Amino acid sequence: MGLKEETMNNIRRRKSSAVRDGKSLKAAKIVIFIIFVFYAASLLFPFVWMIFNSFKENSEFFQNVWAWPKDIANGWKNFVYAMSMKAGDSGILMMTFRSLYLSVGGTVLSLCSATAISYVVAKYEFPGRSLIYFVAVAVMIIPMIGTTSTTYKLIGDLGLLDNPLALLLLNSGGFGFQFLLLYSSFRSISPAYKEAASIDGAGDFMVFSKIMIPMILPTIAPLAVLDFIGFWNDYFAPYLYMKGKPTLAVGLQFMVAQMTYNANWPALFSLMVFSMLPVIILFICFQKQILANFTAGGLKG
Repeated sequence: MGLKEETMNNIRRRKSSAVRDGKSLKAAKIVIFIIFVFYAASLLFPFVWMIFNSFKENSEFFQNVWAWPKDIANGWKNFVYAMSMKAGDSGILMMTFRSLYLSVGGTVLSLCSATAISYVVAKYEFPGRSLIYFVAVAVMIIPMIGTTSTTYKLIGDLGLLDNPLALLLLNSGGFGFQFLLLYSSFRSISPAYKEAASIDGAGDFMVFSKIMIPMILPTIAPLAVLDFIGFWNDYFAPYLYMKGKPTLAVGLQFMVAQMTYNANWPALFSLMVFSMLPVIILFICFQKQILANFTAGGLKG
């Protein structure tokens, strides 16, 4: 009986300990959830506040930035007025067009070069292969500001200042984060696919374009979205190399700097909302692919 009672007591202690551990874990999850809710709210608050005030008249905004808009129709009026604003000689539509083709062109060139280089380094044996990989990693370590003066001089000597070709060339290097992610994706593909295609008579380019690229599309798609968002939001490079032909990001900063006593902040907020729409729509459409890809990458690592 003594042994049986001791066994029962041990079982009860284990059950009570498990219950306490379960309650502690649940309490910790609740605390962490609350912290992340406040953190998410702090990130969303500036955008909500900006959208909220884009529906006000200018005088109404200066009277009380926290009051509810009196007339929601003012949002349309502010948007119409914002579309007539200019940064120097460039209108909103022209700056939007520049941002669009630089973002699309930069994304295409960046991914094409990174995909080709990472495939060659990952799947072919040749002298200097390890050196190329080392250079790709080393380039990420060097701060961009450390090479800006040299790059600016090079672009100036080539006569490409205020020329969109300068930004497209700078974005076609093929190294960086894209290279590392695509390199690991190509390395994870079994060489049996290439061998089977070669036996059937497929050349190197056919293997690359018809077999390898479709297999890493889940990696390329989120990279394309992130590249587009990065190029669309880029302020530094267009300001430095295309100051006379501003993009939308540069133009917005120019308009903010020009606003003094006659500022029309609600109209500027409407323009900012307009500038965010492509990025927001793109992210909403592809958020599952982006999160799934990088979650999988984190688990593999």
